[in-house]
Amino acid sequence: MIQTKKGMLGILGLGSRSTLFYLEQLNKQYHAVKGDYHTCPSITYSVNFNTINPFLPNQFETLKPIIDNSLKALFSHDVDHCIVPNITLHETTDQLLLTTPILHPVALSIKHLKSINTSKVMLFGSLYTMTSTYLSDLFKAEQISVVLPEKEDQISIDNCRKKLYNYSETETDFIDYKNLITKYSQDHVVLIACTELSLWSPQFENLKIVDMALLQVQEAITLSL
Repeated sequence: MIQTKKGMLGILGLGSRSTLFYLEQLNKQYHAVKGDYHTCPSITYSVNFNTINPFLPNQFETLKPIIDNSLKALFSHDVDHCIVPNITLHETTDQLLLTTPILHPVALSIKHLKSINTSKVMLFGSLYTMTSTYLSDLFKAEQISVVLPEKEDQISIDNCRKKLYNYSETETDFIDYKNLITKYSQDHVVLIACTELSLWSPQFENLKIVDMALLQVQEAITLSL
């Protein structure tokens, strides 16, 4: 893994809502530390998400050259590390030969979970993320086991994700999702592995929720100060 260092943050602009969420959280947390009118210094390189989204989650031979070229364009602006605001897309970036470090949500999650002595997580994400072996294999290699919600709850979680992406979520959707968080966080640490679901995470004051996107933001703030 490429060593991260303090310096300029780069952001690969993808889906508008998730990218704006990252920018909002970066500015909010940076301001919380620095005060006054401070906002988080960063460089955003936006790409047309329609050249990527139709090929997610796993059409890698199409995705790899698009993401590789996009990251090279971002890195050309003298960034020292970057955020890719799409959890699923890291399965593609893992297959690239990169020269600038990505603030990787999986590595950050493993580090955090070990710091709180957690060896089992309940995974919330897209239906693909919950049922594929990508995350579970990476966590298993670090002696962290991954368990899943009941099948009908997986479908409900994925439906929330889709509605959030399309700006069509309702208060009822949020309440249903909150009930699932409450249900599964009673006995497990819940790991949020979906940038759309992360939109709701700041509303939960629950120490048993670990959000991958917010871990990326926290690491970016640390490296920016």
